[in-house]
Amino acid sequence: MVISGLESMYRYEYMDKIGSGSYGNVYKALDKQTGEIVAMKHEIRGLLSKSSFREINILQSLPRHPSMVEFKDVIMDGRRDQVYIVMEYLETDLKRYINLKEKSLGVSEVKSLMKQLLEGVKFLHENGVMHRDLKPSNLLMNGDQLKICDFGLSREFGSKSGSYTPGVGTRWYRAPELLIHGANKYYSSAIDMWSVGCIMAELVLKEVLFKGGSEIDQLSKIHRILGSPNHDVASSSSSSRLNLLRQMILGDTSCRRAPGLLTELGFDLLSKLLAYDPNERITAEDALRHGWFVEFDSYSCSEFDSILDYYRLVLYRL
Repeated sequence: MVISGLESMYRYEYMDKIGSGSYGNVYKALDKQTGEIVAMKHEIRGLLSKSSFREINILQSLPRHPSMVEFKDVIMDGRRDQVYIVMEYLETDLKRYINLKEKSLGVSEVKSLMKQLLEGVKFLHENGVMHRDLKPSNLLMNGDQLKICDFGLSREFGSKSGSYTPGVGTRWYRAPELLIHGANKYYSSAIDMWSVGCIMAELVLKEVLFKGGSEIDQLSKIHRILGSPNHDVASSSSSSRLNLLRQMILGDTSCRRAPGLLTELGFDLLSKLLAYDPNERITAEDALRHGWFVEFDSYSCSEFDSILDYYRLVLYRL
């Protein structure tokens, strides 16, 4: 692990506070040496806490990837028992982006964001890393570009399910195997794929799919939409689960403003991401090969500035 000394702090000039949490604060800053705008995560949990150590180790060990936030430096202030992680700066996150959208996201936009997310998750899993806290606020954005950030709960894993810290991740995006057995230490990278499914549904609905107030309530919300985790529903090809998802999403008032946003192939992918059985849950690699990403989009005129733009696209596709 390579760590810079306190003298490196003088190359950065604080501009604005752009985020905060239990971990500390995030600031927008100017790198006076390069003129680049960066993000500085100020850890306040103490010098190299377990979470900080993991995040720094993972950020330094992973090669660059278009769907991953770029790590730049880590600075340690031993006298004040503080750590600063310097990363590339991105304008917003997916949570804010969804909330600020007045209309539903377009088909092509949902596909683009999902593709970038899946490419990032595939990259992590291929490098033996589980993120364990995928959610819209941990997906940063610049324009239409999406990048995964916040690796404080991430950890390396083997090829099979292993024994890890139970109950990790934000409740609304937590896989059922982490909820059914509160102290379950045995799980796999499939927990990330469940979170991806929740994010996909949120892109369509513009609201959280499973918004439980407690772990028990969270399970209840999942069962209400997907049915009970019996043999029928647990199968990744279960028509029961697919029909329940279709009924819930198409019946949602938010989604009625975006008819045709999810086709049969779209529901099929969502169903495979939200499979109860983690062994049956689709992988990031297989999800990227799913037919939903290559089928012809059912564009509506509302996605374009004018009817002329719409017909230009139709003629181009022909």
